[in-house]
Amino acid sequence: MINPSSDSKRHLLRSVGAALLAASVALPSVASAAERDENLSVVGLTQDGRLVSFKTESPGRSNELSFVSGFVGSDTQLIGIDYRVQDNLLYGVGDAGGIYTLDPSSGQLNLVTNLTVDLNGNAFGVDFNPAADALRVVSNRGQNLRHPFAGPTMFQTAVDGTLTYPATTTTPEITARGVTGSAYTNNDLDATTSTTLFGIDTKLDQVVVQSPANAGLVQATGSLGVNASQWVGFDNYSEIQNGQTQFIRGFASLRIGGTDGALYEVELLTGKAASLGKFKEMIVDIAIPLDQ
Repeated sequence: MINPSSDSKRHLLRSVGAALLAASVALPSVASAAERDENLSVVGLTQDGRLVSFKTESPGRSNELSFVSGFVGSDTQLIGIDYRVQDNLLYGVGDAGGIYTLDPSSGQLNLVTNLTVDLNGNAFGVDFNPAADALRVVSNRGQNLRHPFAGPTMFQTAVDGTLTYPATTTTPEITARGVTGSAYTNNDLDATTSTTLFGIDTKLDQVVVQSPANAGLVQATGSLGVNASQWVGFDNYSEIQNGQTQFIRGFASLRIGGTDGALYEVELLTGKAASLGKFKEMIVDIAIPLDQ
């Protein structure tokens, strides 16, 4: 895949405001109801360490899959989960930095590698960059880590730029202390597609684009329209045709007030979150299986 700022972007959408102009965001088009699969399968991680599955049209009717087990060293729980397009496996990140493959049917963890930098925060966003084959981990304290799965720095964690809202003519530069959900676009392996990192800032209740991702600069694309707690799961689903991403749908598990939360479909370029239904348990992260 190529860098999002490359001249060979495809399916470029018009920018919406200075945030998208600054980030040079490229996205495939939004699917119409006739073109997209309306009822996707989702894997959810619960607050008490279970894996459940549900459909996007009925998040309240979840099925128990397994209880997560097999932690190594000081890890005691997972801080996030995501599917990696290079091997189509589900991964989880432990609270002490272990990175595991995770069998949804059994809950069994298998240690693959470890972050080489200590985690800093108490709420995290976890997502794989499909272009660079690297795991991104961000936190509510502005931490911005990159853990490559390939190349000369394989399995050596890089400390990237602190998550920051740049200064404007009316506001100073500030550290972003609410980005606790992260999701890349375009989960395919085609060399001509790009990827963009979006996030959810639960402190300011808005969707952001993080670009350049390694620099940690974030800009808002729009308001969620709801007051979310810091526990958020966020993932983008790529509908692929002939090996290339054609459509993208964003989904988030958001907890509003003291409820167990609900599943929302998120419009990446406007920030708007629309509820798809309440959960029957507290979901702290979601991962959408690939190639549905």
